[in-house]
Amino acid sequence: MTDGLEQAEFDIDNIRAHNVLRALQEFAAEAKRRKAVNALKQVVNNSNRQFKGGYVDQAPEYFTEQYLIEPILAQLALEPWPRPVDLVKDERNRPDYSLRQVPPNCLAIAESKALNRERKHGDATEDVHKYLQDETFLKTLRREEVRYSVGIATDGLEWRLIARDIKQEVQTEVEACSIAGPVELVLEKAHSQVDPEENWTPNARHRVADTLIAAFSQENIAEAAIEGLHS
Repeated sequence: MTDGLEQAEFDIDNIRAHNVLRALQEFAAEAKRRKAVNALKQVVNNSNRQFKGGYVDQAPEYFTEQYLIEPILAQLALEPWPRPVDLVKDERNRPDYSLRQVPPNCLAIAESKALNRERKHGDATEDVHKYLQDETFLKTLRREEVRYSVGIATDGLEWRLIARDIKQEVQTEVEACSIAGPVELVLEKAHSQVDPEENWTPNARHRVADTLIAAFSQENIAEAAIEGLHS
């Protein structure tokens, strides 16, 4: 089996987790290219630390989106569509992403913030709650005969899933997890050649599979949202 995956582990959740780790390694490689590994490690290690644009010579939110959040959403197989204009009336106040690969009875969005903005302030969660309650958004759901709307709020480290049952008018946060640990690991190893057979990789993969993938991947997101709403 290629890329260090054993035959017994060759299931879709482990594949997704393995690919997320690859995306994290690409993130670390970009940090290394920008000579920002140490600065980013300090941000990841301390939720109170502000991610400043000077660390990467780019706006913090844009860097986080481009090199961490979008690659992860892609490896979750959710097909992120940036800056959708068809979900809310005011295009200046639109979600950061619509997620195109979810079951037909769901409509999904994602809101992204710079590293630590969700862990520290919950900014993305606040925005997602507003979008899922927006009257234009609700009209779109009713027109398309969608029962459930789900929103991912993330800064690339903290991931939260908010869901709404349109029929029962119930909305709540149903899942949350952190991948700060795996991100810290790949940044720690960014100064050396990463061997996919190293001992840390299976542990990190299982951790990602049991948390992020179990709730946020294409195969699991709708079930996690519905179970959370009705538990």
